[in-house]
Amino acid sequence: MSQKALIAIGVILVATGVVLYKPGKLDSANLTSVKDTLQSSRLSVAARVNATGTAVGGSNVQIYTVASSPYYTISTANLRAGDTVTIGSHAYSVVGIVDSANFTVSPVLITGDTTDGTAIYLKEKPQHVVTFTTATAVPNGFFQILLPSNATTGNDGNPDFNGYDFNTTVDVVGTNATNYTFVTGVATASGGTGCTAPANYHCFEVHYSGSGGVSTAITIKIGNTNGTNTPIAPATGSSHTEGTADTYPFIVKNFAASANPNTATPVDQTTGRIAQIESVRVTATVSPTISFAIAGHAASGTVCGVTPDIDTTTGSNAPLAVPFGTMTLNTFKTAVQSLTVSTNAASGYVVTASENQPLGKNGATSPTIADTTCDAGTCSQTTAGEWATATHNGFGYSLQNTSATTIAFQYNDSAGTFHAKQFADISAAETPQTLFSSTTVANAEAAYVCYRLSVGATQAAGDYENQITYTATGTF
Repeated sequence: MSQKALIAIGVILVATGVVLYKPGKLDSANLTSVKDTLQSSRLSVAARVNATGTAVGGSNVQIYTVASSPYYTISTANLRAGDTVTIGSHAYSVVGIVDSANFTVSPVLITGDTTDGTAIYLKEKPQHVVTFTTATAVPNGFFQILLPSNATTGNDGNPDFNGYDFNTTVDVVGTNATNYTFVTGVATASGGTGCTAPANYHCFEVHYSGSGGVSTAITIKIGNTNGTNTPIAPATGSSHTEGTADTYPFIVKNFAASANPNTATPVDQTTGRIAQIESVRVTATVSPTISFAIAGHAASGTVCGVTPDIDTTTGSNAPLAVPFGTMTLNTFKTAVQSLTVSTNAASGYVVTASENQPLGKNGATSPTIADTTCDAGTCSQTTAGEWATATHNGFGYSLQNTSATTIAFQYNDSAGTFHAKQFADISAAETPQTLFSSTTVANAEAAYVCYRLSVGATQAAGDYENQITYTATGTF
């Protein structure tokens, strides 16, 4: 049995480490090979709630598709499932993208976060790895890196459309190199002590001891790969075109020992540019699938601890028949089939079994071969028991797992002896019983069903039959 639905799988490719470098013309020497490699060059998001399509207790968020400063993100193009966004003062997880103006979140929206014009932020926090090659040997000096900042909101913890938000605290680490031994770096938000010139730039300093050197490769990291103590990347700019990067200058300077970076001329300096752009959301549709197969088994080998008596691989009805043939009184006969299921259902599958009625003469309801109650008389459709004595007549089944994630019971559950159950009897309003299952996707998970039959001297002569129905259900 197959259930079908449509499943959308979002695959995100993020353009990372995009750097544009254009040295400025300076009186001092230029540092060379200067670049700022970003952990991710994805833009942040600064959008607004459109109350028309956003309601308290709902999961849909509609954004305005017309910009209003400082909110220049006007589509969902840069959002993806799994993002954490801030709406108002609360965090939500993006569940899916509906269209260019709508996305869904979890948990549901609460009062205050659906007000028209409420800010929506996605805060991207990529680590900056700034690398360059020195031009002059400057003893016991320091390097300063400048990142552009919004003039008024550059340290409020929210993305800015024209610079990096300082985000309260930032880690700065220089990697020791020949003749450069770094101490812990100092980060200062734009306008803070020692960071007033040039205006509207955040300052990141790393001081070192040593004689310095010429043509020495230097690496300085700003922020962390997990986003802690890391600047927030700019959001969509005021003149942004989707698919085209917004670019921002960054400046690297090398100062002499004890120099005041606000007033002193750096020994060496270079200006480069950083490119920030949307991520690319790639989507594909994979149809839900489930396959289920019944296969026969030869009268050979050992399955469920016994050698099968019946070959279920041959005959015009194979594998959809279990031909026990002529029975010897008070003697077991065993037949085997294999059940195999595959599905891409995210929550897995369950295989159940039932019979239309007990084995009936010529398929009628009377007389019948009773379902087994096993040796102790305690077997039922829900309870397994030991069935090793053929004079305890009846019809039942057991299981042997081959690759199923979870199986209801097995033939050797207790003391290694053959254990069995009855098939659930639909004519008696019994519920089909689970044979095996999984809670995740499955590839060719299988189990053996071992049918067992024994009849006594008082069983009326004739041909007996019933119908066993197996159902495989995927949970999509």
